[in-house]
Amino acid sequence: MNVNKRLRKANLLSTQNLDLRSRKTIKNTNINNKNNSQLKNIFIIFKKIFFNIYFLTKTNSKATYLISIAILCLIITKTSIFLVNNFSEKILPSHISIETDNKIITEEILREVIKELEKSKKNSETRTIFIKNINSIIASKDIIDQYWIRLGLDNKLQINAIMHIPIVLLETKNGDRFVVSNNLKIIAKNPPQNTYSTLIRLETSELKIQWKSKNIIRKNKKNNKFEPSNHKSEPLPAVNFPWLITQTKLINTEILNLGTGYSLNKIYWDSNNGFILKINRNNILISSKNKDINQAKVEEQSTTKNEKTDNDYFIINVGDNHIKEKIERLKSVLAELNFKNIYPTKVDLDFNDKASFKIPSLPAKSSKY
Repeated sequence: MNVNKRLRKANLLSTQNLDLRSRKTIKNTNINNKNNSQLKNIFIIFKKIFFNIYFLTKTNSKATYLISIAILCLIITKTSIFLVNNFSEKILPSHISIETDNKIITEEILREVIKELEKSKKNSETRTIFIKNINSIIASKDIIDQYWIRLGLDNKLQINAIMHIPIVLLETKNGDRFVVSNNLKIIAKNPPQNTYSTLIRLETSELKIQWKSKNIIRKNKKNNKFEPSNHKSEPLPAVNFPWLITQTKLINTEILNLGTGYSLNKIYWDSNNGFILKINRNNILISSKNKDINQAKVEEQSTTKNEKTDNDYFIINVGDNHIKEKIERLKSVLAELNFKNIYPTKVDLDFNDKASFKIPSLPAKSSKY
């Protein structure tokens, strides 16, 4: 009896193992059936397309002709594109043409492009990599506003660039000097003293600018250098940089219309007093407008050392707002004073309807204009 029970258990276990295996095979067969059905559907779709084209070409000779031409053109186009792409990747320039409106930048770009070309030939670099490197070189020039690069199948590299127009030399809190363009972008930091001497000079002690040239950023990325900023910048009042530069341009334009004998020397700005202008004044040119030219020459020859010099300057306080109206008021004030041969050292226009002026060795006076 015990032997029979053991045989029955063995038979039951064997049948259970067979059932488990059969379940696994059922799952695998279901997945295979799904894949086979998808392949069959795809095959049926292509078969229908093929037979439709076949019957169309069999019944219509014009359709056969057009389809054949279309297929042939497609093959030729794809082949041509493939061959041109492969051929163009091996092209490096044998002739370089650079056109800019800045001779120094043109020569600088030419030197760097020649150096990059020699490196590309040595390393057997492709056309795409070479153009990418040239694009990186030109983009690192802060003074360049827009540029175009072309390297055609004629082995000619053409580079055209348009420069930013510098308009303001900005002096900030730490004594740094920045050149600002007409697009309100900084294009240089601490240029040599002799350069940009004709720009409008704007000084503000409340503006601190953290700026690095694109060339330095490019070199740091190339060398994988990252400078940690551990120092904390000093808290400064908020300054609207675009507004500051726009107002500076407006002041310069209005001073140019002030008349002969006046020129803008420098502009100062702070949040308390607004804009303060230092104006150059040529007394000979101003006096010649009010007197006969020959008489002015005689008086010029008879001047003594103790008298006022031919060239001096005076200070104007115009504040922050209504600048155009205030400088228009200044014109009438100066015309009235010049007619009386009065040359003020300071004029305060930061009033609604009057101007205050200071004459050498005399107390300040106030007039309504």
